[in-house]
Amino acid sequence: MNPSQLIQTETEQSNQSGPCGASQSDRELAGNFPGPISSGAPCDRAQLPDGRGEFFRELPMEALNDFQSRAIYFNCAAATILIKERQPPSNVLFLLSGKVCVSMSSAAGRRLILDIAGPGEILGLIAAISGNCSAIRAEARYPCRIALLERQDFLNFLLRHPVAGRNIARELSRHSMRACNKLKIVGLGSSVEAKLAGLLLEWCSGSRQTERGSEIRFLLTHEEVGECIGTSRETVTRSLNDLKSLGLVEQRRSTLIVPDRDALAKHAGIGPVH
Repeated sequence: MNPSQLIQTETEQSNQSGPCGASQSDRELAGNFPGPISSGAPCDRAQLPDGRGEFFRELPMEALNDFQSRAIYFNCAAATILIKERQPPSNVLFLLSGKVCVSMSSAAGRRLILDIAGPGEILGLIAAISGNCSAIRAEARYPCRIALLERQDFLNFLLRHPVAGRNIARELSRHSMRACNKLKIVGLGSSVEAKLAGLLLEWCSGSRQTERGSEIRFLLTHEEVGECIGTSRETVTRSLNDLKSLGLVEQRRSTLIVPDRDALAKHAGIGPVH
């Protein structure tokens, strides 16, 4: 999850619902993507997520041109469902701009938010590689621009361009590490406060570092934060206030500040942060 987003106050939460919680009546695009609109022209690097994401790292121009000639580029509105749970693997989506909420749900409908994907992230990768149906749901949180490769085109692309295959191996490794971190936070946290602290520390790793500490800006409501760690909105609000009262976190308008990550980790029973 990219922490360069904004945390919403309780007042903001009462005035709007997060787009990740869209109803079934919202626009669905899963499995019904537009036809090709790329012209086969040489690759324009400006269309790619500059410096973000493993897939495009060090790809030679020949490979980029090959990608450009086969990719389908399209824009989608917020609340568009890009991938459904249990959807057969048919496409791989490269997020060029925007944010996408990635989640999974229990049979009873309880949701766990796994990530808020940003530019450079790949959606549908694990299903495409394994050939299994999707275990996740991907829904656009904001308007997005996406490049799409059909699954077989994607697999053939990896065979033609070994650098891309190497990059995908690194990307899958990142997916595995993020899954382990999520399990550690949700499954091993001794309390909701410890789970919330673990989540904040995870976001600190990619946050802006200042003399005041780690600055986290994110656009998750307290309800959505609860869906990241498996608890309720009310419990998140109470736990966050407890952390504030202890001086472990501070809030300046839309920015959450962690003055001392080691102190927060110690309070949560996680151990020193490296």
